[in-house]
Amino acid sequence: MILEGKKAIVSGGNAGIGRAITLAYAKEGADVVIYGRNDEKNAAVAAEAETLGVKAYPIRCDVSKPDEVETAVKQSAELLGRIDILANIAGISPKKPGGFKIPFYELEIDTWREVMEVNLNSVFYVSRLVSRYMIEQRYGKIINMSSIVGLTGSEHGPAAACYSASKAGIISLTRSMAYELAEYNVTVNAAAPGRIATAMSGANNEYYNKRNLNDIPAKRFGTPEEVADFFVFCASDKSSYITGETTLITGGWLIR
Repeated sequence: MILEGKKAIVSGGNAGIGRAITLAYAKEGADVVIYGRNDEKNAAVAAEAETLGVKAYPIRCDVSKPDEVETAVKQSAELLGRIDILANIAGISPKKPGGFKIPFYELEIDTWREVMEVNLNSVFYVSRLVSRYMIEQRYGKIINMSSIVGLTGSEHGPAAACYSASKAGIISLTRSMAYELAEYNVTVNAAAPGRIATAMSGANNEYYNKRNLNDIPAKRFGTPEEVADFFVFCASDKSSYITGETTLITGGWLIR
């Protein structure tokens, strides 16, 4: 188990890719704290993780609210004793009914602000506090969730412009964080998945499914577990000389 004895936080760790990452960390021996807004989902994933022989702690936290984040991070440090790993996964992707894209000119200002708060600002809110523990212990692994649309824009799928803009921001933030934390033996990397078979990605929308499958050389969508494998690697000491990178997990989407 390559994460045995490690202590991890997964924001947005109660569903979709976040759930897969939580369970992957637990399977590899890490104790895990799960942040999410739904107590029932948090508790269910924590119970799953504990069946793998680790300790798991559900904490209700809206990571778009700095005061809740401050309380949650302090509680996490007390529960875990130290914080070795932070996976910033929390995210939302607003769509029209049926899973169709909202054109940017139809976006409400409140929708734009909410997406930026949850997807981008939360990475700052959580990381700025967790990194202080990592600096003190001179060790840490931070892995952020970006997206292929952070590089390409959202012309090929159902993600709105606010989503792609937030994910582009994560790529730049990841590089800045990595540079500033490198001297403290803290690495910061990001994943940029393509179409993954989750509800949030629009996996139930046949229009985008057919269109995107034609764009993907692998001719299939990725799974949450395949993304989780990357997060395990970045959380492990096997990635000790890798920092500031954003890795595409897309089935070859951009090589076409």
